[in-house]
Amino acid sequence: MRRAGEADLQLEGPQWAFALRFYGREQVAEALLLLQDRVGADVCVVLFALFIARIHRTVVDAADLADLDAAIADWRREVIWPLRCLRRRLRSGPFPAPAAATQTLLQRVKAAEIDAEQIELAVLAQRFHGRPCATGPASVDFAVVLERLVAFFAGRCPASEAGTSGEVGAAVKTLADALSQFG
Repeated sequence: MRRAGEADLQLEGPQWAFALRFYGREQVAEALLLLQDRVGADVCVVLFALFIARIHRTVVDAADLADLDAAIADWRREVIWPLRCLRRRLRSGPFPAPAAATQTLLQRVKAAEIDAEQIELAVLAQRFHGRPCATGPASVDFAVVLERLVAFFAGRCPASEAGTSGEVGAAVKTLADALSQFG
């Protein structure tokens, strides 16, 4: 049964195309995963906020981030995290993993995790749809957007001092540079 106000999700929307293209750029995946591991960043929320900044020239504020994050919190906790944990575990065990016999299972779990992330991005786009976006040639400082994202997630991370580490700063710079050159 569909919940009130729920429309069909646009899985192949522009947010997905952006995420695939940007994530595939050199050093971007590593930088995003570092933010995930160090400050608890949700890579899909980060990608969506960068999509909004790059394509719509709109900077999401702390209230928007909290709203977007809350919209997918259950999905992330109950679907994405278990799939990610299973995928990571299959890389090292338990017996008989990792082995040739378990590679097909590993690839299926990985594909399911990617499908779940695609759904998450569609939910984020649906949640953000209809909000006013900037018009005109205004530019966005992507480093500021990324620092806001890091501060948001680091504030919820038990090891919040991780948000100030040199590795995190380097990841922010890598992502800001990649986004500035993204066409």
